[in-house]
Amino acid sequence: MPKPSSDHPVLRAAVLWRDRCLQGNGSVFTDRHLWTSENVGYLVKYFAENPREGEGTFFEKLEKQLARAPGTAKQLAAEMFWVMYLFPRPGSIRPGTKRQQIRQVWEWSGEPLPDALSELNEALDDGIGNTGMFSFHRWREFLFFIRMMEGWTRLPASEREARLADPWAFAKWLEEQDETKTRQLRHVLLYLLFPDCFEPFARGYPKKTIGRAFAEKFGEDPAAFDHADRVVLDRKILDIRKKLQEEGAAPDFDFHDEPYQWVWHPDKVDSPIEQWYREKFGTARVWVLTPGRGAQFWGEFQEEGIIAIGWDDLGDLREYGSKESIHERIRGAYGATNPTMDSLACYQFAYEMQPGDYVIAKQGRSVLLGHGVITSEYEFREMRSECKHIRQVRWEVTGKWSLPKDRRVTTKTLTDFSDEKHWLQFAFGLMEDAPPINSRYTRKEALKDLFLSEPEFDHIINALKRKKNVVLEGPPGVGKTFIAKRLAYRVIGYELPERVRMIQFHQSYAYEDFIQGYRPREGGGFELHNGVFVLFCREAVANPDDRYVFIIDEVNRGNLSKIFGELMLLIEADKRGPEYAVPLTYSPKAEDFHVPANLFLIGMMNTADRSLAMVDYALRRRFAFIRLSPAFGTDQFSNYLNDVGVPEELVKKIVVRFSALNEKIRADRRNLGPGFEIGHSFFCPGDDDGGFGESWYDAIVRREIEPLLREYWFDRPDHVDGEIRALLK
Repeated sequence: MPKPSSDHPVLRAAVLWRDRCLQGNGSVFTDRHLWTSENVGYLVKYFAENPREGEGTFFEKLEKQLARAPGTAKQLAAEMFWVMYLFPRPGSIRPGTKRQQIRQVWEWSGEPLPDALSELNEALDDGIGNTGMFSFHRWREFLFFIRMMEGWTRLPASEREARLADPWAFAKWLEEQDETKTRQLRHVLLYLLFPDCFEPFARGYPKKTIGRAFAEKFGEDPAAFDHADRVVLDRKILDIRKKLQEEGAAPDFDFHDEPYQWVWHPDKVDSPIEQWYREKFGTARVWVLTPGRGAQFWGEFQEEGIIAIGWDDLGDLREYGSKESIHERIRGAYGATNPTMDSLACYQFAYEMQPGDYVIAKQGRSVLLGHGVITSEYEFREMRSECKHIRQVRWEVTGKWSLPKDRRVTTKTLTDFSDEKHWLQFAFGLMEDAPPINSRYTRKEALKDLFLSEPEFDHIINALKRKKNVVLEGPPGVGKTFIAKRLAYRVIGYELPERVRMIQFHQSYAYEDFIQGYRPREGGGFELHNGVFVLFCREAVANPDDRYVFIIDEVNRGNLSKIFGELMLLIEADKRGPEYAVPLTYSPKAEDFHVPANLFLIGMMNTADRSLAMVDYALRRRFAFIRLSPAFGTDQFSNYLNDVGVPEELVKKIVVRFSALNEKIRADRRNLGPGFEIGHSFFCPGDDDGGFGESWYDAIVRREIEPLLREYWFDRPDHVDGEIRALLK
């Protein structure tokens, strides 16, 4: 692979940055002056001199640090990230991630990112080399860049011009800015500005190795020059390049090319798969982790940006000096005979994992959920309810991908897969190139057009996870069915209708429909058939790593004791599992039946149905009951109607008049009450609805609301007439 020519998009972009910004204090994306001492000073004040510790991603912390900085300083920060992102190849940071982060920082200024020249976008696509600066050390590299620009903007214009004209003068000056002598950006900037004099390496180690190796090849004393002096070392590398060219090397040869890499890194001139791993991960390790049984913690891992493991009774793993001591503690705490794999997982999680390593999340043996980069040291969080051993992770790709049978993996909680390079190449190719089976169903997606606050929604989800069974109760039109589907997909983690079953109870619904019973055979006689619930439970039992949701509409319309029968016991949260299995009434000699722990029940109940009896107390004790109310008074409802095109005045009319009507219904405690209010979903337009004007509103009142009110106040027709007039006037 030849060394990039001056026509490479990255190097063309670097020239543009040099001319506009380093020489002219201008801007990459605009005609303004952003690279000024004033704006750099704001970054010094709010970032360099205002470190932020604690939880949160780099960009979450950065946004808070720069909150008080002027917009031009935030735009400068975005352009600085653009410069930092020119060099890294996609193996270090993906082009889409580069663009997203640059745009994110720019838009903190309150302005949209300008449409950049195509060459500026193109420069972010391929990159030049691999870096590790964008995993754990990004803040250090950014800090170095700020301090470097602080020094640069203090130089007189003539001195800046002189240093940009002399690569070695610039290198000497830049060396003085890097107090730690460890910053990768120092190597990157020298290459971007002077590609004819410096090599496309982001680290000093390969340069030192090249210097020593070729000194020996040419019969020189490797100790004759100071490898610790980075400017001297860069000069030596340039001398080596010129000497090799005199011996016939191509002008654009790369030190990674096979004839030359044999000299300085013979152990790395290997198979294509080794080269792929090195370019993708560098020296990092790759781990595969299971986020709990059935990937039950995967949603939490994504939202909090973490990975975690159990064995909480061990306490802080840093208190153990060896894997053997962890092994003995697990034997004592958990009664395990030979917990070799468990102790190895704990030891590796605490001691062997490192910031910058990669982690793949999986479900069972056959499903990949995504990958990310570890960004923190091990931490024991005592305040967590479970899985208290954690590390922070920046998730880069999430979704759901099925592995073929010949690529399935171990069921272990944690495994170092760094040596499984062929599998890793397949897995990363699958996650980065193939569309996911289903993308993760997030809380944000679930709440869209739902008219519930995040705390209200989380309360229902928590109740469902804790109790395994909930009933959504409320008057007609509050969106019980709509909400039930969203809850189901959120609990499952993905929008998978095949894992959701919905039925409706009625007065004739029986045990034989729900559990098991005899049905006429086509040729005469009867045969035993399993009911819908038994079939669904057995599907869930066969797939213990997946979650299933059974929804029952009009749950209080049926004779609940007869429909559930012996299952009334088995649906309790603490009675889920084969140890509580019982024989079914119609097949006592068959295998006992149980309700699995990965199945959840959601019932729905219309509180305005006069024909309903009291809910069976045995059922009420096993379900958490959630009251749903009309959303006419919420901002979410008004915003939703505005967004779909309902005129503002009509939105106000709907809110005011139906809020007033519901107040009257609530006040009529003798005949009606809160359970009979009118729900907001009557005014949630369907896909086939046309314009949303007065005729649309009048039609809903006449065809849907009026019949309901006449049923409510069946003995007061004049009163209903007055209420309809009040709604239509």
